[in-house]
Amino acid sequence: MSHPSPPSRRDRTRPAATGFLWRRTFKPAAVAIWRARGRTLLSISGMAIGVAAVALLVALGAGAERAFQATLEQQGRNLLVINAGRIETDALRGSSQQFRTLELADERALRQQINDIERTAPIVLGSRAARFGSQLLTTSVVGSTPDLQRAKNYPLVAGRFIDELDVTHSLRVAVVGAFITRELFSGEWPIGEELSLGGVPFTIIGLLKAKGTSPDGSFEDDQIIIPISTAQRRLLDIDHLDRIFVQAASQAALGRVEHDLRTLLRARHGLDLTDAADDFVIRDQTRLLNAQRQTGGAFSRLIAGLAALALGLGGVGLLAVSLLSVRERFGEIGLRLAVGARRRDILLQFLSESVLTAALGGLAGLALGLTAILLGENLSRWDLVLTWRSVVIPFGVSLAIAVVFGAYPALRAARLDPIAALQSP
Repeated sequence: MSHPSPPSRRDRTRPAATGFLWRRTFKPAAVAIWRARGRTLLSISGMAIGVAAVALLVALGAGAERAFQATLEQQGRNLLVINAGRIETDALRGSSQQFRTLELADERALRQQINDIERTAPIVLGSRAARFGSQLLTTSVVGSTPDLQRAKNYPLVAGRFIDELDVTHSLRVAVVGAFITRELFSGEWPIGEELSLGGVPFTIIGLLKAKGTSPDGSFEDDQIIIPISTAQRRLLDIDHLDRIFVQAASQAALGRVEHDLRTLLRARHGLDLTDAADDFVIRDQTRLLNAQRQTGGAFSRLIAGLAALALGLGGVGLLAVSLLSVRERFGEIGLRLAVGARRRDILLQFLSESVLTAALGGLAGLALGLTAILLGENLSRWDLVLTWRSVVIPFGVSLAIAVVFGAYPALRAARLDPIAALQSP
């Protein structure tokens, strides 16, 4: 009859490894934290404030990025704007006059001769009194083509945008902005109604969705869009353009397209023959938005500094509490070492106390930070976005601080001489 072989030493110790670790390390740490509740609460409070600040910072950064992407979507992606240049007419008074060299023929040449252009939209601008019944409002008039809707990403809430037939026949049709709808028509949808622009009647065919202010500061809801041929011949009596929107096929092509635009326009306007300065200005909407985002980054850096300061103070507080805890427990440490505890056990115990304290502070800080994010998102004008980074990064930072600031007190406790520790008062 065979007898089962006795378990090896490795087999006997494996099942109890987790329980042993709990009894020798985490349980004494939890008990020590509970006994010094007041002191632990102060340390937790410092960590919580720092973690909440970091959570708010991450949420603010995510909100700023979302706002940037939303603005980019609203203004149109990969968009270049060619504005007619201006020439100073009175250096003392700072007055200027716009060049009238930008024409529809330029827009057609750009579209036909330059690669990597997805679409172009010529623009003429004016200001006219809009009248509906007894309501009167001075507003901006924009003459353009159907491509303007996709180039500038103009969504409609009702009706349709201008089409090629409207441009070809110079029809008196208009697409009105949200501000016009609200002010002239009391918020009602005036599709099919007749609106007077500078005494010229126009039929309303579409209503634009509200967009707000563009990166260049213009209010895009206070405008009426009409066919460019109608604007030039029947309303403004001009033959030049104020600007041309050019949408590149990709962001990578923006630089190349901008260079080709400048080269072609200078050649068409005869500027290279006289080595004259450009009579136009090309602006990159994406570059402008990036500049605005970098300007807002200064505020983010300020908040980051405050958050780092709060976390640093929390870490210093944790260090002070841990050192005080070690000093008050010399007798306990000496007794544990005398009865067989290893120095590694003492090190892990005090390091565990720091980690547990930081974890509690991190959880409290997350609760505080998430509450602030939700309240800020609903009650303030700040763009705050709750993401997984708002939770993981602050909590991970709090644990890292626990290891950094808790390492020295733990090492000091582990290196104590048992006899000296037992003899300390």
